[in-house]
Amino acid sequence: MLSRPVQGKGWSAGSASRYSWDMRHRTRLLIALTSTLVIGYVFAGSLLGRVLGDTSYGQLSIFNEVVRMVLESYVEPVNLDRAMAGARLGLTEALDGDSAYLDADEYRLLQQGSKEGDAEVGLALTRRFGYLMVVAARPGSPAEKAGLRPGDVLRSIDGRHSRPLAVPTGERLLRGAPGSTVKLVLLRAGSEPLELSLTRERIAVAPPKGRLLEDGAGYVKVTDFAPRAAEEVRGELEALKRSGARRIVLDLRGAAFGAPAEGVKVAELFVRGGVLAKLSSARAGEQLLQGDPSRVLWEGPLAVLVDNGTAGAAEIVAGAVLDAARGEIVGEPTFGRAAVQKTVPLPEGALLLTTGKYTTPKGTAIHGRGLSPSIAVARSRDEEEAAAGPKDPILDKALELLRDEAAAKKAA
Repeated sequence: MLSRPVQGKGWSAGSASRYSWDMRHRTRLLIALTSTLVIGYVFAGSLLGRVLGDTSYGQLSIFNEVVRMVLESYVEPVNLDRAMAGARLGLTEALDGDSAYLDADEYRLLQQGSKEGDAEVGLALTRRFGYLMVVAARPGSPAEKAGLRPGDVLRSIDGRHSRPLAVPTGERLLRGAPGSTVKLVLLRAGSEPLELSLTRERIAVAPPKGRLLEDGAGYVKVTDFAPRAAEEVRGELEALKRSGARRIVLDLRGAAFGAPAEGVKVAELFVRGGVLAKLSSARAGEQLLQGDPSRVLWEGPLAVLVDNGTAGAAEIVAGAVLDAARGEIVGEPTFGRAAVQKTVPLPEGALLLTTGKYTTPKGTAIHGRGLSPSIAVARSRDEEEAAAGPKDPILDKALELLRDEAAAKKAA
């Protein structure tokens, strides 16, 4: 066996060789001692698993064998802590984009939460393809002004690679003192890596806003399903009804913020009772989230606008409207992020685990897949980059559909 010379004061080739042998010997001894217990547990469990038809212990046995072979046969000494961290990352990443293992430092950041006076850049994040990915940017935020959009990948935040970062860690790194800057390296399909510097701001949550459009169409824009969002939507709808609105456009584009439970409350305003969504979990089974028929406010013509930045609570609303055939869903496929996460403390760090996933009333999966609109309308790249301009093909299509529906009813 060839050994690589070790350079340094007081070292000789002989002492380096003896040190290398001692380290290998102690490492193998430690592995033998710990593996004996693990193998015994796996072997006993494997026998039980074969009786019960469970393959979990067999998989643990394979994993143990992989670890043993790596430690014994890899060409260089293995940093066991680093290897196990990679294994934990790979395990949770294989589940979904929001499950993650948090090391002690990341868990400490999560427990600290937002600091008083913190500012942000206005991004909702998840993990896809091994990196942090943009779900949506808040309207008027530094991120939106800089042109960030759903599907953009954050390769790094202030020089820190996003590959090992959990979603809460990435979101915490984006926050800071008002006026401070954060540097991002962005990956976008079809372009070279983009370097951006965003200035953090205090961002107020935008409440739902309504206005009367042409031909008696009422328009309600919702970007954040914060607490009381449903009551605020109710207030906007009541005002539009008093103003003579005969049909409603509910704009959920870019709505990726807020709690899914608030989405159920908003759906109640448009769908008269019945199941509005389902929540499936391993322990509680399937929960049917029922609507209160007495809360319905608008039963007239309805169109819901969605895009790639529609996620979470907004997807629950769109799914309820779609499955109840209450109106057309117009626009682009939604992002696909509607789940419940739980933080499980561990001796060192914590596990952030998805414990429940929402589906539409008919059982269509949302998380990791998104919803397809009933009427697809794709925006061109130029129109996306000029979102503040006069062209809005998704809204135009929705208004056209509502006009056609009104004309058909009148003719009948």
